[in-house]
Amino acid sequence: MQLGRVPPANVIFLDDLDSTVAFAERLMAAWVAADEDPLAETLLIAERQHAGRGRGEHSWESPPGGLYANWLAWLPGGALSVLPLAVGVALAAAVERLVPTVKVGLKWPNDLLVSGGKLGGILCQSRGVGDPMWVSVGIGVNLTTAPALAPGDDVRAVCLRDFGWGGAAAEGVRALAEGFLAEVHGALGRAEDTRGRWLARTVHRRGDRLRVRLHDEVVEGGFVGFDRDGLLELEVEGRLRKFSVGEVLFAGDGGS
Repeated sequence: MQLGRVPPANVIFLDDLDSTVAFAERLMAAWVAADEDPLAETLLIAERQHAGRGRGEHSWESPPGGLYANWLAWLPGGALSVLPLAVGVALAAAVERLVPTVKVGLKWPNDLLVSGGKLGGILCQSRGVGDPMWVSVGIGVNLTTAPALAPGDDVRAVCLRDFGWGGAAAEGVRALAEGFLAEVHGALGRAEDTRGRWLARTVHRRGDRLRVRLHDEVVEGGFVGFDRDGLLELEVEGRLRKFSVGEVLFAGDGGS
């Protein structure tokens, strides 16, 4: 499979992996240990994963029929705060170009929702010190199959085939990869515009009661918005609290 006209990047296709995120970590660790020049921007794509990783301890079921990818890049430190927002809007835009009848909503920190169902997810990580830093972004989008979600997940899984898309999985993978690579750098370079585009897609509305699962607690408060650095803002017991990481639980989820 080859991609069309996109910004220069290595694109690696693999049949089967434990996890594109885990493979990216091994690749970068080996590269750094070899003391080579920085690895060029790279997009790893697997046809299937047998140990896909989601946020926290969640697994990500990854049978053939989806986009399972990891984007590796070196970014200036100042771009890290907008990274989750930029990746979200870039991938959402790529999905809508592939299926124009679909409208993608974003659930903080970066789930892709369509008609209330979970179409995909994004996992952003950064490594190292100094400037620039390397980032690893895991991406999953359901194309022709909607795999089971983790036990206790509060939304149902959907795929683009549910919304009338009739293409082959390989066709969709190629189109989404091209669209993402063509969009993400522009989104990173226009932080204020990207923040506005993310807010236009958010499924959260001011005043909504949100519950955020952190490592050792669940915090509940009224949704206020996002600050200029992309941090989630909640009013909790009369005080404004900000969150850089966490998992938003929809109403009715027990948080267990």
